[in-house]
Amino acid sequence: MSDEGGRRPASAAIMIYVDNWRWVTLFLLCLARSAPAKRIFRCPAECTCSKDSVICVGSSFIPRTVSNDINSLSIVNGTFPEIKEATFSLMPSLQLLLLNSNSLSVIKDDAFSGLPHLEYLFIEGNKIGTMNKSVFRGLRDLTHLSLANNNIKLLPKDLFSGLDSLIELDLRGNMFECDCQTKWLIDWLKRSNATVSDVYCNGPGEKKGLRTLIPLSSLDFVLHQTLSTQSMSAELFFYKEDIYMALAVPNSENCLVMEWDHIEINFRPLDTITGLFLNLLHNIKY
Repeated sequence: MSDEGGRRPASAAIMIYVDNWRWVTLFLLCLARSAPAKRIFRCPAECTCSKDSVICVGSSFIPRTVSNDINSLSIVNGTFPEIKEATFSLMPSLQLLLLNSNSLSVIKDDAFSGLPHLEYLFIEGNKIGTMNKSVFRGLRDLTHLSLANNNIKLLPKDLFSGLDSLIELDLRGNMFECDCQTKWLIDWLKRSNATVSDVYCNGPGEKKGLRTLIPLSSLDFVLHQTLSTQSMSAELFFYKEDIYMALAVPNSENCLVMEWDHIEINFRPLDTITGLFLNLLHNIKY
C-alpha cells in the first residue's frame, strides 16, 4: 500500500531490494558452478618451476600437479621404474620432454598420448630393454627422438611408424641383436629421411662387434638355406638392384640361376643357362 504521496512504505522497498539481491546471488552461484575449475599449480619439492618449464632432480614420481601451460619438462636421476598410459596428458602444451638417467625399464603403450605439440623427446641412460610398438603413437610433430645408452637389444616392428616429422634419431649405446626380428629396422633406416646415429650389432655370431646396422642387407638375416641341387660353386651377382646366385651344376654345361626373394627371404630358382650363355653371365657379373 502507498502513502498519501503515492510512495511505497520503506519496508516494502527494503523487501524488493533484498529479493533482487537474492536473485543476483543465485545467478552468480550458477555461473560459478558452470565455469570449469582451474587446476591448482603446485611445484613439487624435488623440482624447480617457472612459468614455462619444470626441472626435477631425483624425483621418485612423475609430477602431475604442474601447470598445464608449461612447454618443457625435464626429469633426471629419478627412481620411478615405468611410464604409464597418458602420463603427461595434463600437460598438452609440452614441446620438450627429457627423461634422462632415471630407472626406467618399462614404457606402456600410448605413454605420450595427449602431447600433440611435442617436438623433442629424450629418454637416455635408462634401463630399457625393449618397448611396445604403440609407445610413440600420436606424436606426429616429433622431430628429435633419443633412446641412447639404454639396454635395447630389440625394438618391435613399426615402432617408428607415424613419426612423419622425425628428422633425428639417436640409438647410440645400445647393442642390438641383428637377427630376423631386427630386419624391419634395417629396412626402415634405409627408407627414412631422418638422420640416424651409428647403430651396432651385439650378435649373433659373426655379427657381434662394431658393425653398423645400416650396411646390412636382407641377405645378412638368412641363417642357412638347403638346396636340392648339387653344385661345384656358387657366386652372387647383381643386376638392376636385384640379387642373383649362379650355381655350376657338376658333370654338366648348365648353370642354375636363382633369384633372391625379398618377401620369403630366400633364393628361388629362376632359370637354367646352358654353356652357350655362360660368357654372357660372366659379363653381367663383372
